Order: sequence, then C-alpha cells, then structure tokens
Amino acid sequence: MHRPLVVFTAALIVFAAATARAQSAPAPVPTYSKDVAPILNKHCVSCHRPGEIGPMAFESYAQTRPWARSIRSKVMRREMPPWGADNASSMKIGNDRTLSSHELDTIVAWVNGGAPEGNPADLPARPSFPTGWQLGEPDFVFEQPVAWTVKPDAQEPYLYFYEKIPFAEDRWAAGVEIRPSNFSVVHHSGVYIIDIPDGYTVKDGYLYDAAGTQVPPSVPMGKRATLADGSLLAGADKVISYVPGRGYEKHPEGYAKRIPAGKYVRWVMHYNPTGQPETDRSKLGLWWAKGPVRREVLNLQAGDPIPGSGNRGLYFANGKEVLYESDDTTGRRGKTPTIPPYVADFKMMGITPVNEDITLYALTPHMHLRGKSMKWWVTYPDGREEVILNVPNFDFNWQIQYELATPLKVPAGSKITNIAIFDNSVNNKWNPAPEKEVYWSEQSWDEMYQPTTQFSIDRQDLTRPAARGTREQQRQQQHQQQ
Repeated sequence: MHRPLVVFTAALIVFAAATARAQSAPAPVPTYSKDVAPILNKHCVSCHRPGEIGPMAFESYAQTRPWARSIRSKVMRREMPPWGADNASSMKIGNDRTLSSHELDTIVAWVNGGAPEGNPADLPARPSFPTGWQLGEPDFVFEQPVAWTVKPDAQEPYLYFYEKIPFAEDRWAAGVEIRPSNFSVVHHSGVYIIDIPDGYTVKDGYLYDAAGTQVPPSVPMGKRATLADGSLLAGADKVISYVPGRGYEKHPEGYAKRIPAGKYVRWVMHYNPTGQPETDRSKLGLWWAKGPVRREVLNLQAGDPIPGSGNRGLYFANGKEVLYESDDTTGRRGKTPTIPPYVADFKMMGITPVNEDITLYALTPHMHLRGKSMKWWVTYPDGREEVILNVPNFDFNWQIQYELATPLKVPAGSKITNIAIFDNSVNNKWNPAPEKEVYWSEQSWDEMYQPTTQFSIDRQDLTRPAARGTREQQRQQQHQQQ
C-alpha cells in the first residue's frame, strides 16, 4: 500500500535535486565573437576605428581584448558611449546611442568571465562605414584657408580665418559636414557666414584693415550677414560646428541651409596642444539640395526671438532678468553677471516666445568646463508643459546634437524655455579655478550659454512665387531647382 508513495517521494527528491543543480549552474560566459562584437559594432566602432576620433580601435578581438576592463568601467559609469541626456522627456531622440540594460550586462559578464574570444565563426559581418566624408563625396568643398601648426605645449587662442563665398547666387545645402584633417588636435570648430566690416579686405585667409595692416587671427572680426533686402541672416548664420561626436548634418527633402552669395565664411578654430607640433587644415563639405527647397533650416538660441517676429526674448541670471546685448563684431553679450567663486548652482535661463507655428528638429547644449546640466521644455498655449530634452550630465568633451526622432510641431502662442546650471565649486572635477569668478567669453576657462535649437518656420514655402519675394530671389530659386 505504501510503495506508490515511496516512488512518488523519490521522484520528487530527484526532480528537486535536478532543479537545484540547474539553478546553481553558472550562466554561460558571453563571448566576444557571438555576444560582444555586435554591441561594439552598433555603438562604438563608428568612432573607435582608424582615422576617427576614438583613441583606440575596437574592430577585432585582438584590438579590443587589451581594453576589456577599461570598457567595463566606462560602460558601468555610463561614460561610454557618450550621452548626457536622460529619459525625463517624452520626446524620443533619434540618434540615441546609449546601451540597453541587456547590452551593458553582457559586456560586464564578458569581462568578469575572462573576456573570452569564442568561436570566430560566430562573428557578425563588419559594419560598413564611409571612408572620409560621412555623406559621400561633397558637391562643393571649402578648405580652411590657412593650414595651422599648433605649438607643442602652448594653449592656442581661438583662431579666425576668412574666405569669400564664390557663388553668384544663393545656394541651398541639404547636407553639410566639417571635417578636420587632424582629429587629435581640433578641440572644436565652427563655420559661420558673415559680412566683413567696411574698409576691410580678405587675403589668403586673413583680414586686413584699410591701412593694409593684418588683423591677428586671434582677434574676431565680422558682423552678422544681411540679405539683399537688408534683413539679417538671423538664425542661418551658423553653418555647422565640429566637436567630438558631432560634425555633419543631413536634412530631409525640401529642407536646406542657405549659403548666400557674396558673403564670407568665417572659420572659428579651437586647437589643443598634444606635446608635439601638429598641423590641421579642416574642410567644409556641402551637398546641394536635389529638388525644390520649401523651408530654410534655421538655428535659434533659447532666449532669442524667432527671426522676423519683432518680439524679444528673455534672459535671466540666477532669477534676475538681464539684457543680452549682442556685439555684431565679436558675438559677445556683455550684460550678464559673472559666475562668483565657489558657486555650485549658478543658473541661466532663456525664454523664446513663439509667435507663429514652427517645427523643431534638434537641440544642442553648449557650455564650457563649469557647465553641469541643461534642460528644455515647451509651454503650450493651453498652459501644458512638455520637457523636450533634459541633459543632467553635460560633458564639455562630448557636445552632442540631440536629434528628435519625430520633429516637434510648436504652435503659435507657445514659449520655449531653457535652463542651464553651472558648477564653479571644488566638487566639479573639470573646474580649473573654483576660487576665481568666471567671465562669459570664448576660452574654455571662461563660460558660454548657448542652448541652440534647429527649426523651420511652418508658413514658409520657398517654392511659391509669393514667398520668393524679389525678382532676384526668384532667379536664385530657379537656379537651385535646375
């Protein structure tokens, strides 16, 4: 009578033992070939390959294995891949490069398990990347007019070089890329469109005054460019900037940046010494729009008004309104109070009133070594607020343009607000001098508050004759369509 019970009990014991062994058995260690290489190919190899900004290559096991523990440390601290934004926004960022929890756990388990190679037959195909220009061969190239040799151990000031735009008519660029010839020495750079001051001339990249004296390249000159009708080239004077992790843009069909005829390109170069002489001669590539351009891609700094709106924006420093009076020659704005010594949370805020419907595409925070965080939100006409980007961990070394996966329509009657926090305390590991007050200027030990949004104005349609304005503008548009 008891035998079935004995058999059943024995079966339970065997099952329990097998279950315990299964639960206690260690999970298989991920391998480079099967598990890690796909993650690196997706998130890392675009920068970590020969000729790019990553200081080491991760294209093979032999290249990657010596850096295994460093990789583990960087990804666990979320320092790599570089990404300062969080998920506080309802906006999805199209160029999000962060690791998923599963990807991070895989890398950590691989390193903890001895970083094995695994079966090379499991390797995925190597990703294909453009060689040189990221968007293919450009239609037109501006070359930095001066090949600059950086001293081995001296901090270079910002340098300014100039060249005339050679076009007889405005052109429209759907793609733009600025590319250093020497990544190791270019800290960051930018290309702007300007008018040179009356009486000045440009020769071989340098500016000369009316007396024929060369203006030192460390002295910024020029003023915001104006169009044929006398209006400012507001919102479109910046073509593009380069920082590690950012340097090219491609706009959808019908959208482009204006490259106006007869103006001047001003190169703004910031070099870092490497301990040996280094030479750079950067290039700007342009890819022309293939079809009609409906809308002009513009840049707007939070606190500035929408171009042509007649409104004024608002700026606040630590809660007090300040007047940001722009100097058209230097671009500096001089009414902002300095950041006091040892202050950990100095706040800057900019508010832009939106007086007509616009569409936002991307947001770019720019600060210097005291920059700590930056956040944007939209307040809609009904009072509803929506965070569109929050960057709680700003990193001066990786200044990213955050591209919205879906462009955001912002209706008239809204306002765009940005707030940035600067840390001038001893707790900021990048702070070169917490005991000093910080001025607003161009050097890295100074500060900047430049929260830039990329947008277009919805009512604009450059393909309509009424939108083209003058006969000259109509001819320009017809030339572009050809």
